[in-house]
Amino acid sequence: MKKLLAFGVAALLVFTLAGCGAPENRILEDDLETVLEDIYDYDGLSEDAQSFVSGLAVEEVSADEAEFHLGKDGLDFDRAIASVPSLGTSPFELTLVRTERGQDVEALKNEINDSIDPWKWVSFGVEDENVVVDNIGDVVVIIMSDNYAHELHEAFLDLEPEDPQD
Repeated sequence: MKKLLAFGVAALLVFTLAGCGAPENRILEDDLETVLEDIYDYDGLSEDAQSFVSGLAVEEVSADEAEFHLGKDGLDFDRAIASVPSLGTSPFELTLVRTERGQDVEALKNEINDSIDPWKWVSFGVEDENVVVDNIGDVVVIIMSDNYAHELHEAFLDLEPEDPQD
């Protein structure tokens, strides 16, 4: 009887520990376009920011364009989109990158942060303190804007789901 009880407790412990593995790294389940819309629909954005982002275009970031948008060629990622002005009137870009399953997100963020060129536009650029590289789960955001970087970053961070244990 003691052996049966010990076996039952051991089996329960194994199943309990199996459920305590690393959490799934995909916190933002929505597609990147929806994440972008949610950032731009954030109630905390100023009227100026709301007006500005309403005129932006969204484009797919291919591997061939990675250096321009992410600062470096050869970076691994699942998918990326960039939100940019239709006309090059001001230096601005908000790029969302979905990492590959199991990818080291911190390493990718560090590579982007070390490589990104805030002066990539022909005649103007963004001050270093107005470049944001951050993530929620497997989605990395790169924001370059002298006017709206910090409020858009706040909007992005607002998308992070609350921890159900809080």
